[in-house]
Amino acid sequence: MQAAENLTPVQPHHRFDEARLAAYLAKHLPDFKTPLTVQQFKGNAVNPAFLLHSPGRNLVLRKRALPKKGCTMAESIQRDYTLLTALHKAGMPVGMPHLCCLDEDVIGTPFYLLEHVPGRHFRDPNLPGMDPKQRHALYDAMAAALAQVHALDPAITGLPVNGGGRDYLVRQIGMLTEQYRANRTDDIGAVERLLEWLPANVPQEQMTSLMHGNFRLENLIFHASEPRVIAIHDWDLALIGHPLADLAINCMPYRVTIPGMGSLQGIDFIDSGIPGEPDYLAAYCRHSFDANIRDNGIAHWNFYLAFALFRVAVMAQGIVKRGLEKGGAATPTLKAYAAVVRSVANQAWNLVDGGDD
Repeated sequence: MQAAENLTPVQPHHRFDEARLAAYLAKHLPDFKTPLTVQQFKGNAVNPAFLLHSPGRNLVLRKRALPKKGCTMAESIQRDYTLLTALHKAGMPVGMPHLCCLDEDVIGTPFYLLEHVPGRHFRDPNLPGMDPKQRHALYDAMAAALAQVHALDPAITGLPVNGGGRDYLVRQIGMLTEQYRANRTDDIGAVERLLEWLPANVPQEQMTSLMHGNFRLENLIFHASEPRVIAIHDWDLALIGHPLADLAINCMPYRVTIPGMGSLQGIDFIDSGIPGEPDYLAAYCRHSFDANIRDNGIAHWNFYLAFALFRVAVMAQGIVKRGLEKGGAATPTLKAYAAVVRSVANQAWNLVDGGDD
């Protein structure tokens, strides 16, 4: 069972009719038994997740807070469920998919169910309570799991396979640029220079893979006693893209402190046992299924870092703009996100040229 500290009663804005859900599952899920109890997982996942307890089994229910851009809510849930079904069939570490319900009358929104995978779950990337060897082994396992994601044949995922690799980077930079300009509240010179530099310096090598899009320690379940990832959660941002962009997003805790999400900034990597960014990259390369990466390492790493930092800046700027529109200019959280925009933009620009604003 999931550790109690990772669960909470269902939050008021996520509550649904549990009796109606139980009646639906009794009709559509083989061997389902009542009574049913529901708890919500804590955390910063893109969309809410719930643990369903019934006699003899535990399931995970996932629904979306918002549909994927260009899709209805039902299409978004169907997309997620199709992907997870393909991943499970391919032997990837995900819970077994059981059911996809597109009927909004059941709990008010479409949802899907997965088998719950019990194990160790770590919310803090600093891994308090672990010894240095344990921390190092867990980070090595995370690098291996990400390399496994990137080794999967994109064609089996059910996701659109055109537009990956270099095209993904070009398309994403264009989309992020539009988002930033729509939400801009201050003039930040580093961002303005990045808007010109990034599209002009996209690496030429063509690498295409499945991207998780939010791959971090908190979205992994580890074996109860071994340093091994047995489940990867929160696939809502997955798409066909570029593996090194995904790796750079995974490395953001080394570079950024985001409110409520933890950070690796300021820790002693030698004493803690957590690998520093260069050592973590070396672990990813060692586990990579790409012979060129295994043998030669990663070219243009600063570009991918700058891209990922720019992505963080754009996301934080969107939060700032929405908060200002709601009259939240004075809140500490909003001020923290405004500081994130400027600091990560400066960091990105320093990686590729230099000079703060």
